[in-house]
Formats: sequence, C-alpha cells, structure tokens
Amino acid sequence: MATMAENISKNGHDVGAKADEALRRKASQLQKFFDDVEELLERVAGMDEPDVARLRDRVQSSFERARDSVRSGAQTALETTRKAAVATDQYVHRNPWIAIGTSATIGLMLGALLRGSRK
Repeated sequence: MATMAENISKNGHDVGAKADEALRRKASQLQKFFDDVEELLERVAGMDEPDVARLRDRVQSSFERARDSVRSGAQTALETTRKAAVATDQYVHRNPWIAIGTSATIGLMLGALLRGSRK
C-alpha cells in the first residue's frame, strides 16, 4: 500500500505532466500559426509592388522576433515546470509530514471557504 508521501509525490508528478502537456499543446498551436504566417510571406514574396514589399519586410521582421520570443518563453516555462516538479518531489520525500499537514490545512481552508460561500 502506498504511503501518503508517495501519493502526494505521484499527484505532484501528475500535475507536472499535465502542465507540461498543456504547454506543449499551446506551443503546437503557436507553431501552426507561425507556419501559416511563414507560408503567407512566401506566397507574397514575388510581389514587387513597393507598398507590399515594405509591408512584407515589416511583417517578416516582427514575425521572426515573435517566433524567437515564443520559443524562448516556451522553453523557459517547460524548464521551470520540470524544476518545480523535481523540487516538490524531493521536498515531499524529505518532509512527508509537513507536506501532509500542509495539504490537510489547505484542504480544510478550502472546505471552510466553500462551505461559507453557500450560506
């Protein structure tokens, strides 16, 4: 039978995995958007009209900056999520009773808040 600390650790891993998956889905959606913008830019690349060329250059520059920023932010978010999950796991294993007490206290507080809002 699993101990309370092991259950808390498993739940922490599950939450970390779900957060990781959510970030991956968002990154995938953004990548699709960037792919579509890139395709659009390629299709208008042959247009030599001065106004179109100027606008295309501005969009290309903004697109590259946004893509780099999103990639950097997504990578940072993934690394931070992983580090938080590892740190939580290590803390729970070192201090199981503190983790259990903290979880119980938070549960009681949430229960009291939810019960109080029904009145």
